[in-house]
Amino acid sequence: MIFIAWLNPDYLLLVNLFKNLSTDTNTIPEIVKDNHFPSLDGLRAVAIMMVILYHFGANHFLRPFHILINGDTGVNLFFVISGFLITTLLLKEKITHGQISLKRFYLRRALRIIPAAYLFLLVMVLLNTIYKFGISGRSFASAFLFYKNFPYQEEPYLGHFWTLAAEAQFYLFFPLLLSLNIKWYAVVLSVIVTAVPFISVLGFYHVHFLFNNAITNTVTQIIMYSFWKGPFIVLVGSLAAVLLFKGMISIKNKKHSYLLSFFLLAIALMISSKSFVFYTPYLSEFGSAMLFAWVVLLNLDKTNFLSTILQSRVMSKIGVLSYSLYLWQQPFIGNHVWQPWLRAFAGCSQATLLAVKLLMVFTLASASYYFVERLFLKLKLKYE
Repeated sequence: MIFIAWLNPDYLLLVNLFKNLSTDTNTIPEIVKDNHFPSLDGLRAVAIMMVILYHFGANHFLRPFHILINGDTGVNLFFVISGFLITTLLLKEKITHGQISLKRFYLRRALRIIPAAYLFLLVMVLLNTIYKFGISGRSFASAFLFYKNFPYQEEPYLGHFWTLAAEAQFYLFFPLLLSLNIKWYAVVLSVIVTAVPFISVLGFYHVHFLFNNAITNTVTQIIMYSFWKGPFIVLVGSLAAVLLFKGMISIKNKKHSYLLSFFLLAIALMISSKSFVFYTPYLSEFGSAMLFAWVVLLNLDKTNFLSTILQSRVMSKIGVLSYSLYLWQQPFIGNHVWQPWLRAFAGCSQATLLAVKLLMVFTLASASYYFVERLFLKLKLKYE
């Protein structure tokens, strides 16, 4: 099983840390030489089910047990996985070919993200016309152009596009920096991943020196907002990939680590739950994101307890559908029937309504995946 050795004590010294971040990256770690990591599909399944169950009102049934699902935690798990995988693929390309083709990268991302997303948006344009939802042209524009995470009033039907916007903004800026210089990419990411949560926590507790003037107050507020609505959590996964490639994280087989990733995942989910007694905004989310990064690394191996579960047929299937599931779950959110397509179930119990919603969203997501998404994924292979 896998065990991630802690960093050499020398790395605790700032000079040595900078030195190691600045070293060349010339080899691909054995653990990431495969092109597909089945356990990460299973982790996507965990993430999407957290989002769906949270949005569909599952906390109604969990509240008596003092357990609450946090949908934002599922999104953060998605972000960490995405940041790790994208950076791993780019680093492998850089090492193998000597450079990163940004043109091919952006084509791959466009073929992966845009077709299914635009299908959903076109359906919502049609439904908005029929049912008069009042979704504004500005709201549609922010979704189509991937800036839905900018701070202005949201509406429920397209609100989830803020996550696609955050990922798109990561794709736009950070691969460019990585293609130019891996050393500086590692340094910049280390600074951001350290500074943003630190400043956010200080800002949350209104530490006085951050608010001495309008400029520092504005900068702090922007940083705090970007923690939630920007690509910050994606960078945590990206940094994990960089540290792995630089050999600053080593993965070794240890028999006693068979259950480690399972417990780390459980702790990450616990500390980020708002029902957790020691939950602290910013700090809890940052801590859980760091643990998610360790879980991703640990489950690159295929033989620990959690990876066995994650690679099951059901989890793999849900993971494959996760993107389409995420897109199509939004029109079914809420504990009550407020959407016109659910009015026939207005008198049903919440358990029945939850089951109906799950059936509907899995049906729509499967149709979206097999008739649209998968076609473009095959086309995407030409640019791998």
